[in-house]
Amino acid sequence: MTFDQAKTFDQAKIRHAELADAIRRHDRAYDEGHPLISDYEYDLLERELLDLEAEFPKLATADSPSKRLRSEPLAKFERRDHLVPMLSLDKIQAADHPTKDEEPDDDKRQRQQDQNTLEELKRFDATLKKQLGLASIEYVMEPKVDGVSISVHYRRGKLALGMTRGDGKAGDDITANVRKIRAIPLELKLTSPPPLVEVRGEVYISLKDFEALNSRIEASGEQPFPNARNATAGTLKQLDPRLVAQRPLSAVFYAVGAHEGIEFETQAQVLESLKEFGLPTQPVWWVCSGMDEVLKCYQDKVVAHYDEKNDLRTRVPYDIDGIVLKVNRIADWTRIPPKAKAPGYAIVHKPIPWITPAETVLKAITVQVGRTGVLTPVAELEPVFVQGSTISRATLHNEDEIRRKDIRVGDTVVIRKAGMVIPEVVEVVKSKRPRGAKAFDLAQTVGGKCPACGGPIAKEKVSAGDKEEVAWRCQNIAGCPAQQTRRLEYFARRNALDIESLGGIVAEKLVERGLVKEPLDLFDLTTDQLAKLNLGTEDEPRVFGEKNAVKVIEALERARDLPLHRWIHALAIPEVGEQTAYEIARWHRDLDDVAGSRLLKIIAEEGKNTLALKEEIDLRLAQNASLKAEAEAQKQSIEKEIAVHHNELREVVERLDKAALTAEEARRLRKVRDGIKNKIKTRENKLLTVGLSEEIGPVVATSLTRFFASSNGKKVLHRLRQLSIHPTETSSSRLHAVAHPLAGKTFVLTGTLPTLSRDEASKLIRQAGGNVTGSVSKNTNYLLAGESPGSKLEEAKGMGVKTLTEQEFLEILGSASKRDPKKQKEFF
Repeated sequence: MTFDQAKTFDQAKIRHAELADAIRRHDRAYDEGHPLISDYEYDLLERELLDLEAEFPKLATADSPSKRLRSEPLAKFERRDHLVPMLSLDKIQAADHPTKDEEPDDDKRQRQQDQNTLEELKRFDATLKKQLGLASIEYVMEPKVDGVSISVHYRRGKLALGMTRGDGKAGDDITANVRKIRAIPLELKLTSPPPLVEVRGEVYISLKDFEALNSRIEASGEQPFPNARNATAGTLKQLDPRLVAQRPLSAVFYAVGAHEGIEFETQAQVLESLKEFGLPTQPVWWVCSGMDEVLKCYQDKVVAHYDEKNDLRTRVPYDIDGIVLKVNRIADWTRIPPKAKAPGYAIVHKPIPWITPAETVLKAITVQVGRTGVLTPVAELEPVFVQGSTISRATLHNEDEIRRKDIRVGDTVVIRKAGMVIPEVVEVVKSKRPRGAKAFDLAQTVGGKCPACGGPIAKEKVSAGDKEEVAWRCQNIAGCPAQQTRRLEYFARRNALDIESLGGIVAEKLVERGLVKEPLDLFDLTTDQLAKLNLGTEDEPRVFGEKNAVKVIEALERARDLPLHRWIHALAIPEVGEQTAYEIARWHRDLDDVAGSRLLKIIAEEGKNTLALKEEIDLRLAQNASLKAEAEAQKQSIEKEIAVHHNELREVVERLDKAALTAEEARRLRKVRDGIKNKIKTRENKLLTVGLSEEIGPVVATSLTRFFASSNGKKVLHRLRQLSIHPTETSSSRLHAVAHPLAGKTFVLTGTLPTLSRDEASKLIRQAGGNVTGSVSKNTNYLLAGESPGSKLEEAKGMGVKTLTEQEFLEILGSASKRDPKKQKEFF
């Protein structure tokens, strides 16, 4: 190295240190919620740092902030054992919310809940004092963060390993992802760091950032996350760390696991030390000298977390769902016998106001009109804080639901979030009902006509998930502006025709200004008309603009060439969702074929197990090579299953015939024999309609035939011909998939998957020759389950359907190492 080069390197080293310090300082400020510079300015610092390291590689040390920036996608996560098990905590069980029949007053209910809590805490304290032989025990009280548990190892002060909790004994190595979380330092602030210190905490997305994240996701046409914890878990499971860096993850630490060369005497010292190390910690926690002081917090509410006016949840940026009580002196922990899956020295209490619904007043019931004309009542509420956010509106579903719960305007009602996200009215506090409150009558409320267009309304059966219910519907299908707007929004959705910038206010104004009555009217619009569209008022105009107008026109041109299933979905036909549209398109050439489909008419009129249906299926399979190959693969799979069951049946019959059996053994074997016979019969029936998806049932077939037989359906077909739009289903090139282990297999998806959207998972299944349906049945082969799976998981277990995690699915698929991270959805 020359003198000039050495001088340049020294200068670069000084500048590199300045940049690294600045980036770390801004990371801390960002995590504390008061960033000092803009994202653009922060990016400039990072870019300069990377440029210096590219020119002088020796500057790229292990603790450099650049370690957050450079990382390649992983094929899969490695499983590692925890040095010290990560155990969960036992809970103080809160009293159940009272039933409608009980209806105690608020004071009585709260007194009972408080008393239950006090008794549980006293018992916990008495047990520990007996075990330790102490007259009094010092405790630490900490908020319980509702995030995703992680373990981070620092060796000689430098971040060496990041792991998920997993099953408590072993977890996934997510080191690359942990390095992307700006709140977690790459190096501890210690002059003489120990050989090892393992810190434990929670990764979370703050409530503010979560709302912004979901807003961006919804704007992109995707399904939003149900809650911040779900979003956090999904992000940490991303195989591409670069995508993790784009999500607003943060962290808080509260415990130490394995450690060498460093000791802690109390939990309070642990919390103080973690903060001194440069790690983010809880902003509030308390040391209580004994159980009397803990109880005082409950009885006198001297601690703000039990005072609703100063709810602790308003003082932290993340979701919390309880209070953790720990013995403060760490030396005592090993002397307290552990529980089966939890330590004995700690317990968590979830306060009643945090996990049960809140009460508020129902001010009014308004009525909205959906895209299919269904009138939906909505509760207008006095704003109330429920599970992390303020609620002022809640769904009431339909008139029958209102009558069943006897909900009336003026009532005090109990509100909760279904699935932690959708506000709903649970019940009425009848003891607080005002005099003269009248039963709700939807027809009377809207004056017997549609509130959007004034057209006639009528009661009809409508589909609600897996069941039918009766609802009011506007009969003015073509002329109702509310229906027109909703259909236009649906038409433009990403998984329909993906017409950018046509959601919300734009769709509403296009209808309001008379430019669009039906979605196909969009193709008559000019760039000039769209550019001049006033999104504001006459007094305060706000035009759509030429740039946005050009985007819409270009998207419309692209839509002309989209495949048949996208067009079927975009038409917003009742009962026909995205998956159903895909299955319909597989069996038909174009929209005219769907409109005149003999297959759909047979299913609608006669059911599936008819000779006519089998003949029509055979005919369509013969006309479609790709479909025929998939059906053949499915047939072979079913025939193999039948052969296996026949062998099982033969063995059972032989045992019944030859073995000397007791009456109980014979009864059990006959039950097994009959069960196998039923399985064989089921699969033989399935062979009659091999290839046909369960999505195409009588309800769907009837809806499709009615739509295309209606004047509106005929008008749509005629208009498409005028516009020279002829969508067809392009070959999916799935012939290569017939030998795949998933070929012919039927999947049901439930819950939120860590890295795949449902669309992506469904596409991968179809590419492998499999099928996707919406509900679990005796014909389901696999349930692909993610976070918060719901009732489908129990149904699958009851039917003996094999359940797969996303990782297991990808391993079977053989694509865990082949997926291109660049093709994963990005929302930033």
